[in-house]
Amino acid sequence: MTLRARIPMEECKARLAAGVDAERFAFSWSGYAGTKPILGKLRDENFRLQKRRYYHNGFAPHFYGQFVASGRETLIEGEFRMHPGARIYMTLWFSFLAFVTIAMLVSEISRRGGFKGDWASVLLIPAGLAVFGVALIKFGQWLGRGEERAIVAFLKSMLEAEDARR
Repeated sequence: MTLRARIPMEECKARLAAGVDAERFAFSWSGYAGTKPILGKLRDENFRLQKRRYYHNGFAPHFYGQFVASGRETLIEGEFRMHPGARIYMTLWFSFLAFVTIAMLVSEISRRGGFKGDWASVLLIPAGLAVFGVALIKFGQWLGRGEERAIVAFLKSMLEAEDARR
């Protein structure tokens, strides 16, 4: 996604910094101090934004963006992704699941002396855990279903930006 702001990059940075609460742990219901609807982590030209929510959802979309100077204007380029911690966790989950599935299959093959019998009972637990993992991701994404629109609307409003394709 690319937005175009008709203001200089330094002003974009200042407006964004003023319009978000810092994304850091503090003692509040949302896990972050402040009351602004958008949380952000700003570093030089790069930033990450998320919608404030009063529960934890690592699968909700975060906007990873950067400012790019374009003359007197600024381009805001970025994409929505889930938090890196959630991606690492799910990678470990499915890797562990693959390891357990292979171990179970090898164990059953060596115990039975080949491919004999009912394999559905052997694969039922790994299949259930795989379905649970996918359902967990989908449910988290469903909970965050309106957050992308809210973050884009925030950026457009705060930075007086429009879609770059116009």
